[in-house]
Amino acid sequence: MSESTKVFTQIKGKKSLTDQIHDQILELIIKNPSPENQVLNEKRLAELFGVSKAPVREALIKLCSEDILMSVPRFGYMVIQRQEKDYRDIAKMRVMLEQEALRTSFPGLTKDKLEEIRRQLQRAATKKDVDVWQVWEDNEEFHMLLASFAENKILLRFLKDCMNLQKRDYAQEIWRKKSNMDDSVSGTPHNDIYARLCEGDQEGALLLLEKDIIGGAEMEGQSLIAR
Repeated sequence: MSESTKVFTQIKGKKSLTDQIHDQILELIIKNPSPENQVLNEKRLAELFGVSKAPVREALIKLCSEDILMSVPRFGYMVIQRQEKDYRDIAKMRVMLEQEALRTSFPGLTKDKLEEIRRQLQRAATKKDVDVWQVWEDNEEFHMLLASFAENKILLRFLKDCMNLQKRDYAQEIWRKKSNMDDSVSGTPHNDIYARLCEGDQEGALLLLEKDIIGGAEMEGQSLIAR
């Protein structure tokens, strides 16, 4: 990767050093795409970020667990290249998981649970000057909260894995379109889902949920990099 092309976002103080390094390495991957296998070196990254090897190693291990990197002994960490089919498969899996969770939880959606959703939407809407990571975190929080009402820990675990995989894809799409990591909050899809839930419209909420996961594209559309 060419160091002349690096453009890092400001490190957020609320995150641990390992999480900060994790996101910075992810940005490095996103901003320096290559059709060939990219290899990252722990020592070089530590020097680049001006930190010890420990948080870099922890961040690299986390990226491996998210299927973004693959550890190659005595060589480094190789970036895993994904294909269009991978984007589609992840989106389809999310649709199945989240719609099943909503069908299960819908009869028990109390006023208190709807109020939890409303508060989450309000928190996300009041944030200013957000970047791609904050927008994704708010998006993930909404979907995980909605799915949590099904009280299925296994389903939540698989959903979290899917969301982790899509984090890179979403950020890469923003970078491709805008050449920066700035983003803006659009709460309309989530607000519309919330409105259907308040109205007791299960089928309407399920349809909007699917459209939101697919990212506004047609169901057989060209891009399935989901939000």
